[in-house]
Amino acid sequence: MHREKYKKMAYVLHTEFGYTKTAIANLMQISPQQMGQWIKEAGYEIRLNQANIEIDALKNELMQIGYQPQKPLNSNDFIDLDF
Repeated sequence: MHREKYKKMAYVLHTEFGYTKTAIANLMQISPQQMGQWIKEAGYEIRLNQANIEIDALKNELMQIGYQPQKPLNSNDFIDLDF
C-alpha cells in the first residue's frame, strides 16, 4: 500500500475513530513519533485540499459575475529581462 494512503488512514483512525497514535504506530509498524508526523502531514494536506476547493468555488463565483483571468504568465516573456 502506498505511504500517502497509510498517512491518510492513520489520520482517519486517529481523528475520526479515536485510536491512539501508539496503537496505530504498532499496527503500521512504525514509531509513535513517526506516526505523529504522518498524522500532522495528512492533516496539512487535507486542509490544503479543502482550501483549494474553496478557492476554486470562489474563482467560479467571480467568473459568474463577470471577472475573468488576466493573460497567463509566460516565462518566455522574461527571456530578455535582467533579474
